[in-house]
Amino acid sequence: MISNRCQYALRAVLALAEREGGPPAPIAEIAAAQKIPQRFLEVILRQLKQNGITDSFRGKDGGYRLARPAEEITMADVVRVFEGPLLAGREADEGEAQYRFCGEVFEDAWREADARVDEVLRSVTFKHLAERQGRLRARFVTDWSI
Repeated sequence: MISNRCQYALRAVLALAEREGGPPAPIAEIAAAQKIPQRFLEVILRQLKQNGITDSFRGKDGGYRLARPAEEITMADVVRVFEGPLLAGREADEGEAQYRFCGEVFEDAWREADARVDEVLRSVTFKHLAERQGRLRARFVTDWSI
């Protein structure tokens, strides 16, 4: 249902949210940390920038940062860039006219499902996700003290 490209984008935005307030993150660093092919990540970050989710900075200390606070960016913002409406219906072709009524039967259910998915994704901000990621990492830190 969600493409690899979208999943990579979500992971990249989460990585940037975790660095919020810090210097821009170089693409190579994000790619290595998130195990995303670097050339693929470059395209993804460019697309996120075109949609107002990330900003890029050139130069020696360049890289990417979130374009606005992590608490203002939701999962829905990122998913919609790469997936559009998740459960969009489609128009029947002339050759499919006999199936038109069947499609209409499901249309309301698809719209409701899309609205509910959208509601959930809009309720989850990247600030929340970054905080949760930090708590999860803290649980799995090895403590070698005796």
